[in-house]
Amino acid sequence: MNAYQKFNHLAEQVTNEIIAELQKGKVIWQKPWSSYGLPKNYASGRPYEGFNAFYLHHVTEKNNYTAPYFLTFRQAQEMGGRVRKGQKGNPIVYWKIYEAKEQEQPADQDVARKEKNSKKFVPFLWTVFNIDQVEGVDFHLPEKLRRSGQQLIEACQRVVDGFPSPRPRILHGGSQAWYAPGTDTVQVPEPKRFLSPEAFHATLYHELIHATGHHARLNRFNRDETPARFGDEAYSKEELIAEMGASFLCAHTGIRKAVFQNSVAYLQGWISRFREDKTMLIYAGTRAFKAAGYILSLQAKADEEALPAEQAAA
Repeated sequence: MNAYQKFNHLAEQVTNEIIAELQKGKVIWQKPWSSYGLPKNYASGRPYEGFNAFYLHHVTEKNNYTAPYFLTFRQAQEMGGRVRKGQKGNPIVYWKIYEAKEQEQPADQDVARKEKNSKKFVPFLWTVFNIDQVEGVDFHLPEKLRRSGQQLIEACQRVVDGFPSPRPRILHGGSQAWYAPGTDTVQVPEPKRFLSPEAFHATLYHELIHATGHHARLNRFNRDETPARFGDEAYSKEELIAEMGASFLCAHTGIRKAVFQNSVAYLQGWISRFREDKTMLIYAGTRAFKAAGYILSLQAKADEEALPAEQAAA
């Protein structure tokens, strides 16, 4: 199989696995992150990003691993250890960017001008193993992230206050949460209407992730794709980006008890969308990480990751 066929095979495999979880009533992008934070490569200390972070967190929980730390087969050997016999690795995806060659440019000059800076994205699949699957290495884990209730709320509010300029207007009131790109306005109900401060901030984060799609920021919207509101019957990729991005922000601040209510219609809606588009999870996961990184003023290391999920499926 070539690179794109391997990517599509992985996308289908993972999506089928997530559909099975949805059928059990489990939504992996809403599940609490571990007290160790985002999944990381143990050797480099670098957090996994985008889709890889969500998937490896899911793998960690599903297999009851001690911590979300992973290594490649070679890294385990370089550290003087080895992967335990019979252990199965976990695939992750990275994208390498190539500048389009002249002979690859479209013959149509108008199209060529529009794609003057076009790039070719090629997926590369790597296999990683959790540290519980490795023997012969004395692993040292950091202290788990712990914050008091007040520290947690302060951390949540710092994320909101630190939204880069230009910031969307944030209003409180009403009974629904939404983002209006036309006026660049976020509205959420008053905090007292939520069951907990964590639930309030999780909802606010969802709408702030939508706001990163504004043309003054990451310019994620176009005429055919506008932000969908939580609870709508037709779920879009943008809605999944908002849900995943909010989960990243919750992980960053330490929220692990946000309240989610998943109706049968909600679960069936996602199952239907994933069956129609096997690359949707990878597509949304990467953009969600980029959106969260924008709010946190991080230099996204995943800019090269899964932009072309649709292209790869073509």
